Amino acid sequence: MKKVQVLQGLNLISPYSTVIIEMNETEEVKKLLDLINSFHPLFIEKYYFTQGYLYIETRIAFLWREAGEYLQKLAEGKMTYEECREYIVETLIKQRVASMSTIPVLHSAYTLGYEITPTIIDDGIIDTDKPGYDKGYNRHHTIGCGKGSEIIYSISSSKDSKIAKEMQKDKWSTNLMITRLGLPIPKWETLDNKSQIDEVWGNYNKPVVIKPTGLTGGSGVVVGINTVEEAKKAFEFAQKAIDGKQREAWQRKIMIQEQVAGEDYRLLVIDGKLEIVTKRIPAFIVGDGKSTIQELIDETNRDPRRDITSPAHTLKPIKIDQPLLDYLKEQKLTLESIPKQDEKIQVRKVASMSQGGITEDFTDQVSDEIKYIVESIASSIHAFVVGVDVLCKDISKPLTQENGAILEVNTMPEAYLNLFPVLGEDRLYVADTFVKKILKENKTKKVVVVGSSLPDILTVLREKSLLGSYFTKDDVVGEYKDGYLRINGLEINSNLEKWKAVEALKVNASLDGIIIHHRDWDAVKSDGLGFNNIDMLIVSKELEDQEEMKVIKKYRNKRDIKKIKVL
Repeated sequence: MKKVQVLQGLNLISPYSTVIIEMNETEEVKKLLDLINSFHPLFIEKYYFTQGYLYIETRIAFLWREAGEYLQKLAEGKMTYEECREYIVETLIKQRVASMSTIPVLHSAYTLGYEITPTIIDDGIIDTDKPGYDKGYNRHHTIGCGKGSEIIYSISSSKDSKIAKEMQKDKWSTNLMITRLGLPIPKWETLDNKSQIDEVWGNYNKPVVIKPTGLTGGSGVVVGINTVEEAKKAFEFAQKAIDGKQREAWQRKIMIQEQVAGEDYRLLVIDGKLEIVTKRIPAFIVGDGKSTIQELIDETNRDPRRDITSPAHTLKPIKIDQPLLDYLKEQKLTLESIPKQDEKIQVRKVASMSQGGITEDFTDQVSDEIKYIVESIASSIHAFVVGVDVLCKDISKPLTQENGAILEVNTMPEAYLNLFPVLGEDRLYVADTFVKKILKENKTKKVVVVGSSLPDILTVLREKSLLGSYFTKDDVVGEYKDGYLRINGLEINSNLEKWKAVEALKVNASLDGIIIHHRDWDAVKSDGLGFNNIDMLIVSKELEDQEEMKVIKKYRNKRDIKKIKVL
């Protein structure tokens, strides 16, 4: 394979990590890069071809290290455009970065000056077609580095307690906890079998909801049930949703619950504080007096925000399935019906984003009583981030039995629905809030040394009275130098590839400081300085007057490097 070179972090070409791939310029490669560039700035800051090489400046170099081989094959005609796009976009990007619940967080982390490092998988992705392999391992990212860094998976993180993560999977355990806290919740119970519906039917006010306790995204949920016959049909629908994939025992339960009147809201709590309130609106179309419902759905789905081939999509398409057809039938409509001009036709009962719904921001309208309720849930289950689903008539009033109730809790909510409402104020700034809060303890010092003549750098720092401002005698300091990985001067491993050793230090959460050594400026040209920003750069005296110092001083002026010492 031809060369793929990664300049990690600040480098002598760009302040962004730069991936250099040996290849000739072709229109198909440019077409694919332009497509990915259109998704989000996280992926590509800029790219260009020169002298038989492709240069990609990026915030996430790991992606392009892994994609380089496939771009080369595309340029050489060994892979078609569609094959290459399929792998890089549908497999690599979606397995590594996932969605707009992850992308804004990674982008914010980088913008705020923190490192982004794949946590578990250093190169390539786990083959998720193999049974027993967790595709989630591909999507774990360490933000920050060293002590106080955290692992994120979407907007879930290592800050969330195990009990919170276990509880949110199962609506049964969630409901038990909400009841234990004395918070308002509709009457409910689990059903062992379909015939049990006859036994409990008289105990519930109508309508009711029947749903699996362990699925997400509205799968298998039926609302507005008024008869036993409808309830039994809904039970079968929920059972079918469960049987569609391999399920654990806890995922196979089905529950019945009184349906609360009102509208559906997702409330996002971060570090014990309510940050965003978003109303979820069931999928609908608006008539123009001449198009059929089918044509109006097709037109709605052409909205680029609903293009699920883009990892940056913030809406989902409206799928035509049996529940949609049944709901149209209830309204005495079919796909061939032609709504009047400006007539609004709701095509889903459930206000689910995964089923084509939209969102509206209600952050400024929520009542203090509801705010305290959702913050109580988040704090009590020790969830750093939690999405609480509430159904109520008026979000600005207390959550009484008449006004509404809590429906469920999710510690890995699809935060994009809160960050990017279709109607109302955009809340993207909350991604910054999340990163600042989760990394408030991340103060690991990042030191880079250039020059082979310097003695042991910890000794140098002590001798120059610099130690106190960076490390104390009790601090744990990790170092990479000449293939060796050391912690507090003790050799831990050797013969490591430089980039792997550097990333190993970044994800090591025991470290108060990380030191990366480069032999000379040629080593920096080959590998980059290693960090997106640097607390202290130490350069040996004989390298001070070389041309590369001019580039380095520009980074100092931009505060990408806080301090430079020549020793």
